[in-house]
Amino acid sequence: MKHLKFIIIFVSVLPIDLFAKTISFDLPNNEVFLNSKINKPTFTIYGHYEGKEFVYLKIKGPQQKVILQKKTQVLNMWTWKKSGEFSFPSVFHFYTNNKDSDIDFRIKKKLHDNILLLGKDDDNLKKDLIKNKMSTKLFMINKNSFEKIEKKIPSFFKVPVYLPYNSPTGRYEIVMEKMKKNKVIEEKKIELVVKKKGLNSFVYRFAHNFSFFYGVFCALVAIIFGLSASFIYRK
Repeated sequence: MKHLKFIIIFVSVLPIDLFAKTISFDLPNNEVFLNSKINKPTFTIYGHYEGKEFVYLKIKGPQQKVILQKKTQVLNMWTWKKSGEFSFPSVFHFYTNNKDSDIDFRIKKKLHDNILLLGKDDDNLKKDLIKNKMSTKLFMINKNSFEKIEKKIPSFFKVPVYLPYNSPTGRYEIVMEKMKKNKVIEEKKIELVVKKKGLNSFVYRFAHNFSFFYGVFCALVAIIFGLSASFIYRK
């Protein structure tokens, strides 16, 4: 009965034009806070779809860059030289409405295509990156994960989303797509703001918004600690 009441409220707040569409979804709140409790979902997506086509939800975190370096010798000294640069979504989650074995291939191709390597392209590096991100649950494929809210109305579903606590804060994009013959026939997007509470949030924002001053601050702290340790040992 509780779920049925939620469905009635969910339907009543949907824009009228959505009823002409066969897919829709929404969130209770467009701002969420990361939590360290692994058994508690970060947020829950509520949605609706009609038909038997393949439907999936895609969650993309803020774009992230990683510089690739290789060791090289210059004037009898070893140093690091930039060899390329990765650009990819910091978080990439997929939730699907079925467990077709073909889904893994299609979604992994989307993962692969969303990783840009500036420099010499290398499929092995991309595969290693995907494997590493999946091990930390920043990348995830969760098949057959649309949970029915009410048995009497199977077209309504919910998807509990568990974001790792090390997920970056910022603007996330959630996309719902309906596929037919490997082509997207319908799509809906919304934005979500992910935040952290406390000191961790402040340090993260400061490091990313004022990277130069953050670097200077870290260097000063290291020098102060080094001088302090030297003074203490000298005594």
